[in-house]
Amino acid sequence: MLNRLVTTIVQFPQYIVRHPQFIFSLLLIIIIPVAFLVTGQQFLQVASENQERLEKDKIGIMHDVFVQLVLQNTNNPERLQREIETIVSQNPDLRKFRVVEATPEGLKILAAFNEEIVGSYEQETDLYNFSSVETDDSLIFEYFNGEVRYWQAFRSLKAPDGSMFFVFTETSFELTDQLFSNRIQEAYYWLIGILLIVMFLAYRHLRLIDYSFLYREAQDSISTRDLFTNMVTHELRAPLTAIRGYASMIHENNEVEFTVREQALKIEQSSGRLLLIVNDLLEVARLQSGRLKVEKTETDICKVIREAVGALEGTARDKAINLTTDLQSSECTIVTDGKRLAQILTNLVNNAIKYTEAGAISVVLKVHTKDVEIRVQDTGMGISAEDQKKLFAPFFRVESKDVSKITGSGLGMWITKQLVTLLEGEIEVESIKNVGTHVVLKLPKQ
Repeated sequence: MLNRLVTTIVQFPQYIVRHPQFIFSLLLIIIIPVAFLVTGQQFLQVASENQERLEKDKIGIMHDVFVQLVLQNTNNPERLQREIETIVSQNPDLRKFRVVEATPEGLKILAAFNEEIVGSYEQETDLYNFSSVETDDSLIFEYFNGEVRYWQAFRSLKAPDGSMFFVFTETSFELTDQLFSNRIQEAYYWLIGILLIVMFLAYRHLRLIDYSFLYREAQDSISTRDLFTNMVTHELRAPLTAIRGYASMIHENNEVEFTVREQALKIEQSSGRLLLIVNDLLEVARLQSGRLKVEKTETDICKVIREAVGALEGTARDKAINLTTDLQSSECTIVTDGKRLAQILTNLVNNAIKYTEAGAISVVLKVHTKDVEIRVQDTGMGISAEDQKKLFAPFFRVESKDVSKITGSGLGMWITKQLVTLLEGEIEVESIKNVGTHVVLKLPKQ
């Protein structure tokens, strides 16, 4: 565990060099949460300042109303007391409410929410005296009792007869603060949720960086593989062709001993099979690298079919197979790549010859309204339903004692399928075990 940790720490700078976007992802994870927190704190500060200003405005407006109420009932303390009780009952945030008159004996309480203190004198008079300096505004103080916040407000007023009165209120903002705290808590929950989403997206981004890096590495590996395959196949073709040529010359030289000529024939046949495998590998490399181009022109497919079949008649004759064509239409011109079509037909017919011990092979052409159908029919060993599903997979060969002596790379049908796709066609197989096989090729006319 410790060794893995040390290895990770050592390789971390290399990881950053190979993944420069990793720094960007880290910045996202750090900057976005910090930005949210800073912005949230600024919003909270502005909201708190606005709340404080609104609370003071509310208290000031209440005191304006209370001043008028006191001026109208200075000579009627009973009515003033009832009005106070009505106001307090309608405003649950008001915890204390007093109307105080300045007398020679002191500040006498004329009316109060607590009727027991009516008629008594205030002991603490400093704040009342401070409020008398400015009679148009309320003197407001904030204090805390435990975790509960209160506003104490004092307002002085002068009656027309010169008497001095004071209005004192104490307002609790416990409910408001609780609501505000709940909203802040909900906002933090949302913030945490957003941060988790951002971290998840950043994690996904890092994973995508890894996938992108791995994809580029895979592409580089594929390019290297294709380059290697092309180089090796090109280098192998020349000596194999030379070996085959020299072996053929020895085999055809009647002055050479019979035993040597037979051995030369085996060398020629083996090098020929090896050359076919090399050619298949080269074709696969071209297909996978996208370097195999298709050039579509008006093509006489009847001519292409005859030439492909004609080139393989000798091979079929050696196995006593009757190889024929059935071109049922005089309309033979379509737009396709004649060279690739010849390659496809050669693969299909040659494959039919290899897997047919005796009987007949026929290449049938049918022309339809929008496409043409070329069917390669044989009376060979057939293919099981399970093997038909894998027939066009690379390196697939039917596993059977009947085909154990048949050589091949298993790439022929896969190459054929890729070439048909490049020609925008379709290829299907219809086969019954021990009866025969029909390979159906469909190509668009245009």
